[in-house]
Amino acid sequence: MLSILIPVYNYNIIPLIKEVHQQISLRNVSFEILVFDDHSDHFIKENNDVHELSNCSFKKLPKNIGRSAIRNLLASEATYDSLLFIDAGTFPERKNFIKTYLDNINHKVVTGGMTYLKKPPNKPYRLRWMYTKKRESLSNRNKRSIVCSSNFLIQKEIFETIKFDESLEKYGCEDVVFFDAITNKNIPITYIDNPVVHDANDNAEAFIIKTEQAIENLIVLINTNKLSYDRYKVSSMYYKMNKIKTDKIISFIFRISRNLLKRNFNSSYPSIVCYDFYRLGYFCLIKNKI
Repeated sequence: MLSILIPVYNYNIIPLIKEVHQQISLRNVSFEILVFDDHSDHFIKENNDVHELSNCSFKKLPKNIGRSAIRNLLASEATYDSLLFIDAGTFPERKNFIKTYLDNINHKVVTGGMTYLKKPPNKPYRLRWMYTKKRESLSNRNKRSIVCSSNFLIQKEIFETIKFDESLEKYGCEDVVFFDAITNKNIPITYIDNPVVHDANDNAEAFIIKTEQAIENLIVLINTNKLSYDRYKVSSMYYKMNKIKTDKIISFIFRISRNLLKRNFNSSYPSIVCYDFYRLGYFCLIKNKI
């Protein structure tokens, strides 16, 4: 009935697997839990314990294939017609997480949203936590605007007609492209209040690297007409500034303030406004190099 698909990279997946397995075992349904590791360096021994749970399997891939390709691979090897993707680094907020998805299993696509740890982490992990709280949390955004691949249910036949774009090997934007493709095919997306909690395990340096990769992906997607420039606020702002020739000024200010911004991100009080400027500045910097 339900294939639960979990891609993992350098993360201890056991607490999440045990929780999901316990929840679904309480339901009288056929299920499997597939965990594919994208050629990690860490937690291989721990994650191999997935095999000890019924209807669960763990596979380490021989090479790293990226966030899009591993999700496509998981779906291709799934047994059942309903696919529930859950990201490593998240954890169900509620004990009825699986039941809620099963109650909505007849919908074509269902996304449950994401929320944040109630206790903020110490520096340098606070920036990632703050971003989730301010920008990704279900409680702080209009449900219809949320694009969240951290946990979503989809019918296998629909997934096989769309899939994730494997040309995106770096982090970022693959979820937006995927859900936009669903919308463009007039397939309804059901938004429910059934979030996972993001564990904010990226320190500021790691999160900024991911942010830069996402900006680079966004520029490629715009240049190849896979996304419109107004799909993201940062690209929309860039093109407005480019028209009045102020983008080079932003690029210059970004270059001279970049290290100062990073110092703020590593502090106990990182600024989301500064983070927004960093994204815009990096976008301008890359575009002015092209």
